[in-house]
Amino acid sequence: MKKLSILALLLFICSFTFAQVNTENFDCSTVIVGKDASATGHVMIGHNEDDGGEQVVNFYKMEGSRNHSDKLVLKNGAVIDQPDELYGYIWMEMPGQDFADSFLNGNGVLVTSNSCRSKERYGEIVDGGIGYNLRKIISERAESARHGVKLAGELISSIGYSGSGRTYTIADPGEAWMLSVVRGKHWVAMRVPDNEVVYLPNYYIIKNIDFDDPGRFLYSAGLEEYAITRGWYDPSDGEFNFREVYGNTRSAASMSNIGRMWVGVNELSGSDYDIEAGFPVSFVPPEPVRMEDVIAVLENHYEDTELDDSDHYRNHNPHKNKAMSICAGHQQMSFVAELRHDMPVETGCRLWIAPRRGCVNAYFPVYYGIKDFPEGWKYFSDNSLVYNSHFNTPEGMYDRNNGKVWWEFVKVTEFIDDDYAGRIDERREFRDELQQYLFKKTAEFDAGLPAAGADAGKKDTGDVLSGFSSDIISDYLEMNRKYARSAGINF
Repeated sequence: MKKLSILALLLFICSFTFAQVNTENFDCSTVIVGKDASATGHVMIGHNEDDGGEQVVNFYKMEGSRNHSDKLVLKNGAVIDQPDELYGYIWMEMPGQDFADSFLNGNGVLVTSNSCRSKERYGEIVDGGIGYNLRKIISERAESARHGVKLAGELISSIGYSGSGRTYTIADPGEAWMLSVVRGKHWVAMRVPDNEVVYLPNYYIIKNIDFDDPGRFLYSAGLEEYAITRGWYDPSDGEFNFREVYGNTRSAASMSNIGRMWVGVNELSGSDYDIEAGFPVSFVPPEPVRMEDVIAVLENHYEDTELDDSDHYRNHNPHKNKAMSICAGHQQMSFVAELRHDMPVETGCRLWIAPRRGCVNAYFPVYYGIKDFPEGWKYFSDNSLVYNSHFNTPEGMYDRNNGKVWWEFVKVTEFIDDDYAGRIDERREFRDELQQYLFKKTAEFDAGLPAAGADAGKKDTGDVLSGFSSDIISDYLEMNRKYARSAGINF
């Protein structure tokens, strides 16, 4: 078991105090697995979406469009040109939130993000800049992950980024990128090597940049020069390090960030880094990474380390550890994206989604090619209402009696939280059995996809995939409801 040094303990005390007044530092965890580092030979992205307060996650399949308005008014007032064609996408939407939504588009481009505060308090912003709209624009326009990075970079360089800082994960079936943005017009993007893995908490992790390698790094003009003018970087001190130059010092010193990085890197790398180590940005795993390995990291609460002050849940719920764990109390959703390069996007790009919290709820599969999500998984039947209602949410959105299945998973999670130590083992056994059932049924369906298409006659792929999704989600809900009835949980 790891022993914390005096320095680490001091950092822990300071960062815990800071976290009480600055919780926006600690939203989300992401695992990035290059295609040659994964057991299946495909890019995988694992993500925990962490956002405080009572939240809702709605799921929509949005259609692409042509010949629409040639201008788009962004949330903060800036006006930008629209292309003639917009691609369709799956939208995991959290009403009222600026930076919580995740997307998977018709070209297999996935977009999600982590809060990463910068030290920039000013930055150049034009007409309110861009923030909320950025990931949706990438999803509507990006033909590939690299294209998405370039689109985002051009927008940020033009009108400025309105948030303090953030790292976007932009991936497709061929490659994965991290795009770290700073308030104003500065950003850097790094391509994750195909044979390597990344764990990303809530601080910038990109360090040294090869400015002469556009295949691996993209960046804004004047990135170094601006830092010199602000007094953040002196070339005589050594090589330019983006994380140290632009990153928020207190976030970097937070044990809620250090601890998650420490555990995430150690679990995925098979190494035994000290908690005060300089962790690698990306690394080659000792064995090909399976989806189960990604899920195990996403549900980690510092078990078997000195940061687990719950003492294996005996003292308190592990989500109340002083240092925020990877599986956090304010987690609203967890997902793993499989981006398979040797299949059409409709069948090859697949999301596995755990509502509310992955340590409690199993991950169910959704193929990109479905026509839409069942009614109970979204608020609006008319998908055209979603965008304009995102910041004008109806009163019924948060009504626990509105018939949406989201609340079933919230109630089960709350039930486990009320006696985590006494209930989690039984729930975990149920969840694991359900997860294996979902894996098995999906693998069987996957193996028969060509036959399923042929047997369907004139039915298109969307009908076949939607039929499977409807069936597997019905099974998922019924099994969860059976557990709830046995536990005395009233839906």
